Amino acid sequence: MGIRTPEEYKESLRDGRRVYIRGEKVEDITKHPILGITCDTIAGGYELTASEKPEIRDLFVAPHPETGEPINRLFVTPHTTEDLKNRTKMIQTSIKLIGSLPFGKDIGTDCLNAAFVVAGQMGKKEYQENARNFLEHLRKNDLHTCGAVTCVKGDRSKEPAQQKHPDYYLHVVDKNRDGIVVKGAKIHITSAPAANEIIVVPTRQMRENEADYALSFAIPANTEGVTFICRGGRGAWSDHEFHADRPVRELTEAMIVFDNVFVPWERVFMCGEWQFSMLLAYTFATFHRFTAISYKVPAVEVMAGCGVAMAKFNGLDKVGHIRDKLADIAAYVETLRALTNAAAQDPVMYGDIAVPNPLIANMAKLHFASKYHAFIELIQDISGGIVATSPDKKDWENPDIHDYLEHYLGGSAKYSTLDRLKMIHETMRHICSHESAFHEVTTVHAEGSMAAQKMMVLAESPLKQYEEMAMIAAGITPMKS
Repeated sequence: MGIRTPEEYKESLRDGRRVYIRGEKVEDITKHPILGITCDTIAGGYELTASEKPEIRDLFVAPHPETGEPINRLFVTPHTTEDLKNRTKMIQTSIKLIGSLPFGKDIGTDCLNAAFVVAGQMGKKEYQENARNFLEHLRKNDLHTCGAVTCVKGDRSKEPAQQKHPDYYLHVVDKNRDGIVVKGAKIHITSAPAANEIIVVPTRQMRENEADYALSFAIPANTEGVTFICRGGRGAWSDHEFHADRPVRELTEAMIVFDNVFVPWERVFMCGEWQFSMLLAYTFATFHRFTAISYKVPAVEVMAGCGVAMAKFNGLDKVGHIRDKLADIAAYVETLRALTNAAAQDPVMYGDIAVPNPLIANMAKLHFASKYHAFIELIQDISGGIVATSPDKKDWENPDIHDYLEHYLGGSAKYSTLDRLKMIHETMRHICSHESAFHEVTTVHAEGSMAAQKMMVLAESPLKQYEEMAMIAAGITPMKS
């Protein structure tokens, strides 16, 4: 098959999977008012691979490295800087063309690429073969994936084996000649209910007494014992909103419950090798933070644009303190872009697999997360309180009060009142809404916490080299000839 159509993708989701949202079981997620938007958003990625425009199709579709048949380029295991740059370009271009990231194949291959690296480090031929066969399965059938990483964790002060419920971390409860049986739950899994395949990796380092928790495998989304419990979302545009003439694009997250789920051995990439659990979690985090910073660049570009536009609509774009804030906004965005590009430019090689530079990728994600709230504050300051109190589209369309709004809500004479209201509402969605509050939280926690990023920055930084240079400068250590 190689490349599927959006319709073929949607049809593949009507497979009997168990999905719940807001307390109700959903029989067909493609037709649900919230989950259907997730399906449409992901289907946008299939529209890009099916594009008749060569410049688009050539970016999103690549020849199979052995057969030459067309496959989604995200299914090309990165071996070079160019491969990593293409992943960034695909992610950023998809957001610009369809309005959102069709998130899934990227994180799925983040998981699988990490599994390839770790299987090689373990020297486990069977795991390497399993990963290769599964990748071929994805390529052949053009399947959408999700990465199931974060366990529910229970009492955060306790290790996995010390929890009052052993299922707070996904673990093996049985093994036989055909496979393993697992139990537990993963949480915060983006696009999970609309995936064809779930790829599991460990959430953290495991110890010797936690070998049953050192797990990585892949299973179809409709596997018996798998249940998705989804968060609610915004749904379609309401008639109260000023909005662009395009559909809403949004993804949903889910908790995935694994209730004594059977996994055949040929779908297993790690089972009990606790000594390598940290390497798998660490390598996945590097790949995934690279994916994260790639999609966050266009996201903050739009938000920065709202700040620039609101300064002009308010007639303040020439004012000194506003220009100072715009400089800080631009510096935030362009630093993120530069670090993202640098992470691809200087990869670390594990055999023939190119891993984005771990130090730079974590620096980029830390930069994004640690400064995001200050970035939002700058846009809020420039925009003014109107982004919190603006009348809506229904008010504008009411002839009894329309003239009042037209008269009193104008700004700079260069722009119409209607255009100012449209920009106010676009800015509101990014900095003063339920949606923006959701993104403020995910900025802190998605793709790993800031504490985790600092740990990786510390681990990857050449601290010994810094110290040696200082010792030489102080005359404590003689200068090397």
